[in-house]
Amino acid sequence: FELGGLRQGRHNVTLTAEGHVPRTLRDVEVRQEGTNRIETELPIAHFISGRVVNGEGEPVADVDVVADARTWSQYPAKTETGSDGTYRLGPFPLGERVGVFARSPGRGATIRHGGVVAPRDGLVLVFRHHAILGRLVDEATGAAVRQFHLTVMGQGEVWKHEVEADDGRFQVPLDEIQLKGVAYALVVQAAGYLPWFTRLTVRDDEAVDLGRIALAPARSVSGRVVDARNGKPIPGARVRGVRPGRHHGFWAHWLSNHSERAVTEADGAFALHVLPLEAVRVIAHADGYRSKATGLPPGVPHLDFELDAEAPAPSVVIAGSIVRADGTPLGGEVALFRAADAASGDVGVTGASIWHYITYEDGQFRFEQKGLPDGAYVLIAGADAGVVARRTVVIEDGQSVEDVRLVVKEGNWLRFSLEGLLPSEGGRVTIRDEKGRLVFDSWFRNGTHRISGVPEKAVVVATASGEGQWRWFARKVRLDDGAEAATHFDFTARSRLTGTVTAGGRPLVGVQFRVLPANPSAPKVLSHTDHQGRYDTYGLAEGLHLVRTPAGHSFEVHVAQETAFDIDLPAVSLVGAVRSAHTGRPVPHAEVRLRRSDGYSDLALTAPDGSFRFDGLVAGEHVVSILEPGFEGLSRKLWIGGDEVVEVDLEEAAGPNGAAWGMRHGGRK
Repeated sequence: FELGGLRQGRHNVTLTAEGHVPRTLRDVEVRQEGTNRIETELPIAHFISGRVVNGEGEPVADVDVVADARTWSQYPAKTETGSDGTYRLGPFPLGERVGVFARSPGRGATIRHGGVVAPRDGLVLVFRHHAILGRLVDEATGAAVRQFHLTVMGQGEVWKHEVEADDGRFQVPLDEIQLKGVAYALVVQAAGYLPWFTRLTVRDDEAVDLGRIALAPARSVSGRVVDARNGKPIPGARVRGVRPGRHHGFWAHWLSNHSERAVTEADGAFALHVLPLEAVRVIAHADGYRSKATGLPPGVPHLDFELDAEAPAPSVVIAGSIVRADGTPLGGEVALFRAADAASGDVGVTGASIWHYITYEDGQFRFEQKGLPDGAYVLIAGADAGVVARRTVVIEDGQSVEDVRLVVKEGNWLRFSLEGLLPSEGGRVTIRDEKGRLVFDSWFRNGTHRISGVPEKAVVVATASGEGQWRWFARKVRLDDGAEAATHFDFTARSRLTGTVTAGGRPLVGVQFRVLPANPSAPKVLSHTDHQGRYDTYGLAEGLHLVRTPAGHSFEVHVAQETAFDIDLPAVSLVGAVRSAHTGRPVPHAEVRLRRSDGYSDLALTAPDGSFRFDGLVAGEHVVSILEPGFEGLSRKLWIGGDEVVEVDLEEAAGPNGAAWGMRHGGRK
């Protein structure tokens, strides 16, 4: 093609062709003279299609069906269903993972199907009117709470609804939320009460009934924050209350940032309006001052703070370079860990560090932070040219360390190649020595790579991770001193295994399972079920595979291109409820862990009504453990052979020796 009459400068060029995925080349430079030449490839187009039906299986016409692609976001795919409820989304590149959902404001919505891989046909979306039901009352009097706000948070969304009801009952539609079938945080707020929190998982049920919600009364406190040296007010100081107990996930963050936080005015005054009636800690912060915390007893309405000035914290620098043994600089990546974290965990350069830096050809890295605490820190580096030993640096009296040399080990060489990684996947390669210790950890793309410093006996693991699915190879390599080994990881397999996982006909949600090939040269896969018990495992090689659940069930299946395989596990489950032995009220968010002697372990949090459930178990003896701050723990053996029901009464903690707890085994349903 040829485009003429362009102005000098940078342009965006979009290429489209029938049967292909459009592509935009950004910042293409056009010079004043001569011909500017560009070349690119357009991926072959693939589509996702299916039907939208209501709860009775009837087609739903004229509703929006949307695909939110993670890697292909410049062209969001959107269409409308036809008169027969059918839709077709695309085009997408091969293997593109997207989330698909349908919605219509005021009419209804479907759960978002995450991790749908193109191409895909026959994806059925169930269109419903989702709603939250419940009744709000005063914890002390039982009277209805008439005005309040509901806030749903999660997956980057915040959705608010104002409710006014004389009897405290509410039915709030959720059709405006892009439902994704995962856990949300639900927050209930009313004037004069503490916020109420719970996890909310929206599935195919038309309503989520929260039942009776009792709000605990709140109190207010006011005061001033002043400079301890001269009594002058400190404007802009941050004051917050710290509620006792444990909160989970994103609503804990929301609580600390919204419910119990205030900023002082020009006169240093502040007011906190959502504090519990019992004793609580209040903390004041201000730039240039030392933070101060104090206890606020019950019934005290006023609290003042005098803050001491603090000397400005110096900047601490940790800097250096990645080099070869002869001093030649190398590009790579460096991660900084606290020494305690590096010692207690099996961490590599791709781990959750406190700082991560990508170096370039000069190999230089530099980390700078004000007020970095004194202590030991560990630098872990990765480079295509070899394995780098960990290096410990110690910060003393706030002094910087600016000449750290991370030297690539010389010795055994490993050449490996990656093939078939999809655009939506990252390729991670880890190397462990014969004792299982992590010696190398980094990300790679398709192609051939070569590293040195590999142990004589090692296990090399290559993982392709997309949204909600992992494919991996594990290879043992043996290298003689100074020798070079080679291995190849081929991820080009494209067969798919789909189906549902149920237990006694009940869909199992969020169950992880492994798909293990009989051919050792084929990739293994780790996947999970969605909110309806469905799974879609992509990237398998053709041939015999073993599907294995965490609970210990195994099934053989022959995979050939598009293979459907439904799994119905025995109806072996544990259902229970946790209550306070003192008040008889449910204990929400308690940790319930189930273990078996063969290594099986699973964890659940109790619902707002104190209930919990484990499905798809293998019959046998299990250990049930329950933990919740403020209560004595529980741990007992239990034989599970069918649909077992237990009721648990937890005693409040009573000194170092605690108090008794009780479990009543209700038998089988």
